[in-house]
Amino acid sequence: MKKSLFAFICLLTITCVHAQQDSTVRKDHHRGQFYFYWGYNRAYFSSSNLHFNGPNYDFTLYNLKAKDRPERFGWVYFNPGTLSIPQYNWRLGYFITERFHLSMGMDHMKYVVNQGQPTRISGVISPAISEKYAGSYLNQPVDLQPDLLIFEHTNGFNLVSLDFEWLQPLYNRKTTTPSLACYWNIGAGGIWVVTKTDVRVFGDGLDNDFHVAGYSLISKTGPRFEWRKHWFLSAEAKFGYASLPAVLIKNNAPEIGDHNLTFFEWNVTAGIRFGKRG
Repeated sequence: MKKSLFAFICLLTITCVHAQQDSTVRKDHHRGQFYFYWGYNRAYFSSSNLHFNGPNYDFTLYNLKAKDRPERFGWVYFNPGTLSIPQYNWRLGYFITERFHLSMGMDHMKYVVNQGQPTRISGVISPAISEKYAGSYLNQPVDLQPDLLIFEHTNGFNLVSLDFEWLQPLYNRKTTTPSLACYWNIGAGGIWVVTKTDVRVFGDGLDNDFHVAGYSLISKTGPRFEWRKHWFLSAEAKFGYASLPAVLIKNNAPEIGDHNLTFFEWNVTAGIRFGKRG
């Protein structure tokens, strides 16, 4: 799927660059305008080491693999009452100049650790929390089972970010009606990662409250197609790093989990520009 998206973006870029030779260039007047978009994403995560600390345990599981959990395509993506169930993106932005813009928004992804995978464990586990897994471990092999760990950021792995972005024109054509323009957008940013973690460590845990678990840094790039004066479609590939030192296990209890990971996300969004143009 990653290869298909990459090929699609490359094709769009080549088409826009070729079309620019025959285009009629016009001034865009983005400056001073706001925009808002909404769309959906897929996400891919690196392996990560998950560390858990509580009154009766302190251990790490190494190189755990995880995946996202997208909704099957259907009415859930179009029903106003269910728009926020899939893995969604929203963003509000403002053009400071014709090209430079700032945006604030959230990427709602889902992160699910795969059950049954082989891993390794180091640390100490007390019989008070688990007779089965009690002991001291040093990089010993173990299979991940539900009675050891269930771990999901499914509502979710939420990136709340302030991004600095640049919109580079590729193709811009205006006839009487309609007008069409193609741009390439690049950006970087980051800030908080807000998680709602459903976790069970040795069968003990819960679906926790929303919580600022750490921070993220991201970079992104992709095409944007504008139609008439207000509407646009965009696609982005996004690369990021997230550090989560404060993952809740039982809300206000002293138990804490932490992990670091990198991720790749792609999204498709539809938006509108509004406000007085400069």
